[in-house]
Amino acid sequence: MDHAAEFARLMAGLRAGDPAAVEAVARRYGPVLRAAVRRHLHPRLRDRLDSLDVVQDVWASFLGVPADRLNFANPAALLAYLKQVAYHRAVEVYRRRFATEKDAIARETTGEPGQRAVARTPTPSMCVAAGEEWERLVGRFPEAHRVILRRLREGHDLEDIARMANVSVSTVSRVVRRLKELAGA
Repeated sequence: MDHAAEFARLMAGLRAGDPAAVEAVARRYGPVLRAAVRRHLHPRLRDRLDSLDVVQDVWASFLGVPADRLNFANPAALLAYLKQVAYHRAVEVYRRRFATEKDAIARETTGEPGQRAVARTPTPSMCVAAGEEWERLVGRFPEAHRVILRRLREGHDLEDIARMANVSVSTVSRVVRRLKELAGA
């Protein structure tokens, strides 16, 4: 059988979301991927961490890639990509476990008094997740309270919301308090 045609069919199956193609890729490249993870893991982590956990993270990242980006010319290109993801995951685990200088809290400074800390810009997936969580929480309220919550999300203060919704400030506070309880804040 022509290996190039077989690989092309496998990639087409992955792009289509075919579970059999996913299983075939995992079976074919899994052992090499595990060896790559073991090679990149710090020696102090090898006896504390199951390399299969990192391999599963690599597969999760790989399968999370949009289907149109799964374009590999040949098996070597796919394997090189998987090994690169494995390397990055191993570095990430090392940093998390050993709190390297890059992530060390001791390096953080308090900044100037009165200055606000600048947060990093949320990623698109963070925005989508936050939007989904918001919709889930708001869906648990009656429509009259949803109006209050929409105004809150728009940035209005409690007094303005009370005036716009024609309710008391204590009603607005109660709705906000319930939202916080549901959100676990």
